[in-house]
Amino acid sequence: MTFQFLREAEEARHDKAALAEVTRRVLHTRFASVGEIDAARVVQIGILARDAGLREDALALFDRMATASPSDIASRYEKAVLFLHEGNHIDCVQMLRQILAYHPHEDRSNLMAARVLHALGAHREATACLDSILLDGRPDRAQWERQIRIIHDFGRYVSAFPRARAVAMAESAERSPSHMSVGVLAGRITAALDSRSGFSLVRAGDGEGAFVFLGNTDEADFAHLYEQNRHDRARVWFADTVDATKHPFLGEAFRITDVVRDADVVGMPYPNWIRHEYTILSVTGISSLTNLLRIERRPGAASCTQLIHIELHNTKLLYSIMQSQKEIGLISCHPGLPERLKSVLGYERVDYHHVPGEKGHSHLLSEEAVAGSHWPERYPQIMDALSQPLNGRLYIVAAGLLGKFYCDRIKKSGGVALDVGSVADGWMGSRTRPGLEPLSIG
Repeated sequence: MTFQFLREAEEARHDKAALAEVTRRVLHTRFASVGEIDAARVVQIGILARDAGLREDALALFDRMATASPSDIASRYEKAVLFLHEGNHIDCVQMLRQILAYHPHEDRSNLMAARVLHALGAHREATACLDSILLDGRPDRAQWERQIRIIHDFGRYVSAFPRARAVAMAESAERSPSHMSVGVLAGRITAALDSRSGFSLVRAGDGEGAFVFLGNTDEADFAHLYEQNRHDRARVWFADTVDATKHPFLGEAFRITDVVRDADVVGMPYPNWIRHEYTILSVTGISSLTNLLRIERRPGAASCTQLIHIELHNTKLLYSIMQSQKEIGLISCHPGLPERLKSVLGYERVDYHHVPGEKGHSHLLSEEAVAGSHWPERYPQIMDALSQPLNGRLYIVAAGLLGKFYCDRIKKSGGVALDVGSVADGWMGSRTRPGLEPLSIG
């Protein structure tokens, strides 16, 4: 019977009402006995309910299996995940402690408990959890040792930069007189175009933050954490075709610190984004975003929200700026976009530089969009092409981490660079970011 319930739940995973009906039937069904396989299926239904936002249904399913077996791991672990995603770190730890009371060496529970305990400031107990993970004789020992080292670094990081400190840094940046509204920024862009002078708007998120370089001591203090962050972010861009932790890529990527420091305007992480990463205790998100806020920019250097590209689109200011030009430059993975811009905005010419799209989003992009190698093939070619005098030409840039370097080069060559990121994907109907809808041009 549980097999049939699980099959129905999986079929209804994208229909919240139908999934709720399945969970209701499971909860009202009396089982003669619940074996290990049946329990695993009920927990899996609970996971589907949890991920669909059916919180109370998920908790009821997990609790039913936990009551049936006081030593059950799966139901309590998935309940702990639910509490973690809600930011309920105290109840998350309590649930994991229930598991560890019966299974003191359970590896996943110890690893998650250490992560949450570090965030709560209970560093000694967190270290004890990591020490409880048994490694001898494991075929995957190297992988677990790596995970343990990452969480040790994570603990030191959240100790040095707890939630309150990181949020305060983001709030301070937002309150600064040099933090620009979308209207003021549009005025700055227009002024740069009118004077035909170099200008760059760069947006920085967790991908860029993963490659921030804040000195050799900082790198040594959090070496394993930063290596994990860089692998994680580069996997989206290159799908493991580039080792982002080694030179020459790493040496080039480290320059993101200078690009952020020198850009005319930088879209920085906003407070609620920081709060979210600390709520879910994202190993990559916390340190990557906080490190962006740690970059020392010159006094009075301008900033804006990282979501400025969306604000420029929603206010139509982006299109007023674009329509003021007879020709533009474009750096994007979408080969059909130049003709679309010409058709809609009437450009005489679009200086198009194709970059292969993010390999991690290849299922969301056309085959043409992801074909080829951005690094190391296209990157030097585009940098060379952008080194000629650009005479105030407007460039629309949507090219991930490497796109920030293009913006920097455009500025130094006398062009005006706007980092619009996923807005260009929206123009082409590619939903490469959560919540991104098809966007109209103009």
